[in-house]
Amino acid sequence: MPILYRKVFFLLSVLLIISIILTGVAPLESAYAASPYVSAQGTSLYLNGEPYQFIGVNAFNLGTYAGANAGCGSQVNDLDAFFSQLRPNSMVRVWAFQGGITTNVTTKQTDWTGLDRVVNTAQKDGIKLILVLGDQAGACDDGHWRDVSWYTSGYKQAFNDYGNGLTPIPYLDYVKLVVARYKDSPAVAMWEPINEPEAANCQSGTGTACYAHQTCDEPAASQAMRSFFDDIGTTIKSIDPNHLVSSGVGGDGQCGAVYGDYQYIHAGPGIDVATYHDYDRDNEPMPGDPWNGLQERLNQMKQINKPLIIEEAGIIGGDNATGCVSLSTRMDEFKAKIDAAFIAGAAGYMPWDLTGGTPTGCNFSIGDNDPLLGFLHNYPVSMSTFFDTSPPTAPINLVASGVSGTQVTLNWTAATDNVGVVRYDVFNNDAYFTSTTATSMTLTGLSPATTYIFSVKAKDAAFNNSDSSNEVTVTTSAAQ
Repeated sequence: MPILYRKVFFLLSVLLIISIILTGVAPLESAYAASPYVSAQGTSLYLNGEPYQFIGVNAFNLGTYAGANAGCGSQVNDLDAFFSQLRPNSMVRVWAFQGGITTNVTTKQTDWTGLDRVVNTAQKDGIKLILVLGDQAGACDDGHWRDVSWYTSGYKQAFNDYGNGLTPIPYLDYVKLVVARYKDSPAVAMWEPINEPEAANCQSGTGTACYAHQTCDEPAASQAMRSFFDDIGTTIKSIDPNHLVSSGVGGDGQCGAVYGDYQYIHAGPGIDVATYHDYDRDNEPMPGDPWNGLQERLNQMKQINKPLIIEEAGIIGGDNATGCVSLSTRMDEFKAKIDAAFIAGAAGYMPWDLTGGTPTGCNFSIGDNDPLLGFLHNYPVSMSTFFDTSPPTAPINLVASGVSGTQVTLNWTAATDNVGVVRYDVFNNDAYFTSTTATSMTLTGLSPATTYIFSVKAKDAAFNNSDSSNEVTVTTSAAQ
């Protein structure tokens, strides 16, 4: 090694050691700083090089779309309005099941319309998603209860317990398809293989009826779940190196994840983020017993150096209703829980669930009139949105080519940003038209014999917009 190189190497080594001494950790790699994807380092999450300790909500039904799928829950017609209730980089947990969301209800063929709508709108609006790929009881999916045999090998075959033909391919094959489709989307934060997995055996009935007829062989269950997560998680990572995998485990003593087995299944290479669900403990800021409670789960994750998020938490409330607390009181109870969770080291918190509208009676729903919605929006955690005030540079050299009666291809030179550009917004006559993460895009569905004036702006993760690019004027050809 030349003397000059040795001196530079020595200086860099000294600076690295000083950084570690002063901060206690090695500095993040530059890939983290420039990446719009959520990443994990130790028990913390990061986004765009900043700590990402997030607030979010569950909205399982967002993929429901009439005509395209059977759905799961009611349809939300205006996703832009729905996401606008949340601050940028909020986390939203959504069902992405084969049976209810991504199979056409009429043709029984794969149909991405409903889920594309969610992912594309979330990307445009600066929202992060946890996409859940299946359910323990097969609800809104194949109707098949996931027992030890399913976690061992059954996920490699197709089931049709509902008899509706909406799950024509095996779960494993479906996972490969959906992950490949969205592997590059910055809207996706995490893949979640199963909602609330527990490898109990069902003695009678199918689907959700099995919750009342379970038996648990804990050693067999924990081994089956660990094997499943190792396989599915590494399969996801082999297709998609950008996104994390969360477990979906309830955490308070489900079959296969009791006490130390919770740590055992999370210690495998297939899981990046541990989960905990909190219900029926409204007045317990740190819920659960010493063996399966939230504090114990956080302690276990510290031992294996992985983040934990509270991804479901429900408190029944309602104004002008008997048998439950008021919405204001519920907000106070949630505040106590969220405060305690973040102080204890949780990486994120997501109440169940944001429905919109004005719910009546006593329920878990968070509606338009709920003070909890404003509280969540303003809760003081690091959402990686408030540290960056520098906008990207403007895209340059916008040109058009391949003009026909209904389409045109636009190309431009990339913008630069101090943190990282996450998308480009295309405008027509200064009105928003569409978005992309690339520096070229073919626009389809244009009207023949029509003049368009296109321009492009860059946007970073903090929602800073660049100045506009140059404009290009395009006139499509007349219809043949």
